[in-house]
Amino acid sequence: MKVIKRVPKEGRITLKIETLDDLWHLYNIVAAGDRVIARTVRRVRIGSEDDRKQESVRKPMTLVLEVEDISFHTFSNRVRIKGRILEGPSDLVNIGSHHTFNIEPGTILTIVKDQWPKYVLNRIEMAQRARASPMALLVTIEDGAAELLLVADFGVREAARIRTSISRKRGDQKTHDATMREFFRDVTTQVESILQQDEIGLIVICGPGFVKDHFKEYLLSAPIKNRPPIVVEGTNTIGIPAAKEILFRGVISRVLSEVKIETETRLIEELLTHIAKEDGLGAYGDDEVARAVQFGAVEHLLITDRKLRGAADDERKALDTLIRNTEHARGQVHIVSTDHPAGDQLQSLGGIAAILRFKVEQ
Repeated sequence: MKVIKRVPKEGRITLKIETLDDLWHLYNIVAAGDRVIARTVRRVRIGSEDDRKQESVRKPMTLVLEVEDISFHTFSNRVRIKGRILEGPSDLVNIGSHHTFNIEPGTILTIVKDQWPKYVLNRIEMAQRARASPMALLVTIEDGAAELLLVADFGVREAARIRTSISRKRGDQKTHDATMREFFRDVTTQVESILQQDEIGLIVICGPGFVKDHFKEYLLSAPIKNRPPIVVEGTNTIGIPAAKEILFRGVISRVLSEVKIETETRLIEELLTHIAKEDGLGAYGDDEVARAVQFGAVEHLLITDRKLRGAADDERKALDTLIRNTEHARGQVHIVSTDHPAGDQLQSLGGIAAILRFKVEQ
């Protein structure tokens, strides 16, 4: 979700909806009584009422609605906002009549509230953080030379450059190894500094030869807190040309997507293990999960994207309550994709499950 504009004095926030998760957030942001402004298409009649050739055509226009109802469309990825028209082109619409906005990824809309609750503003901030693609740190490295680059939406920029003279005296392996360790230590220090300053979602170590592989081993042995995933890729050189090779292959987007799938798969496997052991730490199905949430026992709440998309209004409100209560009890909520086997397994369990902190007695 992208916040395009804020006008606090008027209670206005303009948002761009970008993903399916954004639709879920929007459903929790807009409420009855709000005013929503959006570009839409409305069917209008052209010609006088007495004209036999009067035609009905679809006209694009901007409308202001006073929200009466908001729901997910059962059969597609969209949020429907229904309300009474407050403002619009007077020659095309009747003020006070009803209209429905169909909101989907790519839609820009403005929400006006008399008062913005703090939890709603927090949800917008959460959606914004989720939107921001984590930066990748490229450690391009070869003997005695390393260039560290940050790759993000803004492009590629150099973060650090290290040059060290590596001993190459014939037969003096100890001196060579010592200078290489010192070089690795200097590069690792720079990596730690960058991790402290920026949100890094992935480290890619790349370069020609075997130095990159040895540095990965060194970096993995370093006591670095909250270290992101590390992958190694071969490139013909270091620096910006190496970054271009990595970007051309799509390494970063592929790995970040795989990391999300791996996380979801690990959680589903942990859930299934608890269910198989009957240790009471795995719950699935609407009733069991709702009971666990009620007791504040949920550590990880797992819901498939298919369950969210297909939920009717009443079920949607119930899911919303479960999510809010889980977050309030400091549990983590995961919207699991059904585009991979683990998501399908969760869907076969009813599309909703939870990993618990403690056993809830039946």
